Amino acid sequence: MSTLFLVRHGETDWNLSGQIMGEQPVPLNQNGEAQVKRLASFLKSRSIHALYSSPVARALQTAEILASVLQVPVTADQGLTEINVGEWEGRYWKDLTDEFARQQFYTRPEEARPPGGETLREVQARAIAVVERARALEEADQLLFVSHADVVRTILAHYLRLDLKTVRQMRIDHASLTALELNGTLADLLFLNYTTNPSSLS
Repeated sequence: MSTLFLVRHGETDWNLSGQIMGEQPVPLNQNGEAQVKRLASFLKSRSIHALYSSPVARALQTAEILASVLQVPVTADQGLTEINVGEWEGRYWKDLTDEFARQQFYTRPEEARPPGGETLREVQARAIAVVERARALEEADQLLFVSHADVVRTILAHYLRLDLKTVRQMRIDHASLTALELNGTLADLLFLNYTTNPSSLS
C-alpha cells in the first residue's frame, strides 16, 4: 500500500494575468510563497521520505520550500513538467478564444493539441511513468509529487479510472494537496484540492 500526495505549485503573477506560462521560468509571487509555506507546515507531521518535482521553476521552487521543512531531497523529473502548450507559450488565454485547438482544449482534452504542443493523454503517459518508477524505487510508502494542475488531473484519472474528457472539471488550486491511497490495482481518493487557505471555501 502506498499514499501519493499530489501538489500543484503556488501562485505566480502570470496566473493572475492569464498569461500562458508553459515552461517559462516564472517564479512564485509573494502570495504563492505564503501558500506553499502554509502547506509545508500542514505536511510536516506526515512521514514523507521522497519528493519528486517538475523541473519547471514555479514547481521546483514550491518543492524546495516543502523539502526544506520536510527535510527530504528533491528529485526533479521531466515527466512531471507542465503540459507542452507549444506556440501558445507567452500568449494570453483571452486571445485564443476563437482558435479551434483552444476550443477543443476543454471539450476534447485527451486529443486536443496546441500548435507544436502535446495532448493530455501524452501528459498522462509520462506522468504515470514517473509515479510508477518512484513507487518501485522508494522504500517509503508516502510519496510527494509537485507538479501542475493538468498533470495532477491525469494522475488522478489513471488511478481512479476516470475519462480524460471530464478531468478538467476537477478544480486544482494553487498549492493544493490531493491524496490517493493505492493498494494493488485498487485506488481510493483520500481528498481532493485541499488548501490551507480558508478563503478558498468562501
